[in-house]
Amino acid sequence: MGHKEGKKGNALAKAKKEKELERKPDASKEEKKGKKVELRYVAPDAKEVFVAGDFNGWDTSSHPMKRDKEGVWKVKLRLPPGRYEYKFFADGEWVHYVKGVERVPNPFGTENMVLWVD
Repeated sequence: MGHKEGKKGNALAKAKKEKELERKPDASKEEKKGKKVELRYVAPDAKEVFVAGDFNGWDTSSHPMKRDKEGVWKVKLRLPPGRYEYKFFADGEWVHYVKGVERVPNPFGTENMVLWVD
């Protein structure tokens, strides 16, 4: 009888271990989702700010930003490695310039900001 209980116990332990492995995030899946990045825009007087870029089809409403106490708007994104162009959209207007951020000309005669994700 002890021999049967041992097999049963091993089977239960194996099943439990398999369940635990199912719950653990797969590292390759995490890598596919991309890297977390945070974009920041200082605009203490703005009422609402969004970020739009080639990572979201330039949708001006899909990525709202949150303002902190100091008037810094922030949004966290998870992006695969690569180069992305983007702009902030504050109170219904495109933001064309943010100091210290790489920019490139766009087809509309203004500039987009550039984000590199390693």
